[in-house]
Amino acid sequence: MLSPFPPSTSAPGTGIVKLALRPPDQPVFETLTFSYPLKLVVSAPHNLSHSSSSNSEASTATPSSVALLFLLSYGGGLVSGDHIHLSISLAPSTRLTVATQGSTKIFKPSLLLPSTSTSSPSTTPITRQDLKVKIAANAALWLGPDPCQPFAFSRYAQTQIFEVDIRGGGSLGLVDWVSEGRSARGEKWEFEGWRGRNEIWDVSSSLSSLRGHESRGVAGEKRTEKKRRLILRDSLILTSPHLPSRVDGLGIFGTVILIGPLLSPLANFFIEEFKSLPRIGARDWNAHDKPQATAFTDTVPTEAERREQWRKKRQEREKEDGILWTAANVRGAVVVKFGAREVEGAKVWLGGMLKEEGTVGRDFGPGGLMCVK
Repeated sequence: MLSPFPPSTSAPGTGIVKLALRPPDQPVFETLTFSYPLKLVVSAPHNLSHSSSSNSEASTATPSSVALLFLLSYGGGLVSGDHIHLSISLAPSTRLTVATQGSTKIFKPSLLLPSTSTSSPSTTPITRQDLKVKIAANAALWLGPDPCQPFAFSRYAQTQIFEVDIRGGGSLGLVDWVSEGRSARGEKWEFEGWRGRNEIWDVSSSLSSLRGHESRGVAGEKRTEKKRRLILRDSLILTSPHLPSRVDGLGIFGTVILIGPLLSPLANFFIEEFKSLPRIGARDWNAHDKPQATAFTDTVPTEAERREQWRKKRQEREKEDGILWTAANVRGAVVVKFGAREVEGAKVWLGGMLKEEGTVGRDFGPGGLMCVK
């Protein structure tokens, strides 16, 4: 029997998302398509007030709400050999939060085939996920998925490319993390391979003069050109057969990348907190400037005192959970690298940092914090 529906023109695992701004300031999904095994679900948006933005430069064009999109897969994960191709485009002055409803599981193949030659170490199909994002002027994206959980014997490759109009006020924040596998079943980095790459490209427009090129136009005329410039390329490759013995007891690795005016307060917060970490053999020359705890219990601590108390408790918790982290400014982007013994410890640490600073919850809604719950 012939199907009454027209044949699909999209390839399996393909998704296209285009977020536009309906006048005066309402974000709407102009395009939202997906095909198996990819599933996209739109949730209720987070309403914003024009005074909520913590950065005056970024609040010049604030939308009325933040769209929330869940990136899902059937069965809670990707089967060996699945390919996901997702394209997201944000129009000027739009804002989007992308989240998941749980860890993305990378399932092992149902049948492990023996290798047929010594030059081919594995015949396990590679599961791939490719994401390409375009962020226009004054637009912002927060990509906060739960940790990726590769099962034993699985192979996974991920590429995420972001084109951001940085000069026009585009902003990007992303969390990218991978765990050791199913720790409840004793798996500790037993997958065959995990590769991840994040690239950030600046596609800001620039004015170029045509003076001296009269044959192309009127002398002195100016035109707008878009130049694509690589800002950051960050890669993580986990393929060593001796990986469990080389991770120093860590059960999860993660990366946070922040760029753009809307997320600059959070980026500066990570840098300042990293500077405040105790150094081995170092003297704290700013100790006399730090607020001292008051002897009276009925007085209300100042904001500086409260922050210092929070910092002390956080650093104690970092020792308990085996948190290791660092932060650096790379060509205008702040890159945070972290690791923990367990997934829960990483979520507690990252959630504490994001909630203490406040930008994600305020400017991207509760959906931006779902990955740390």
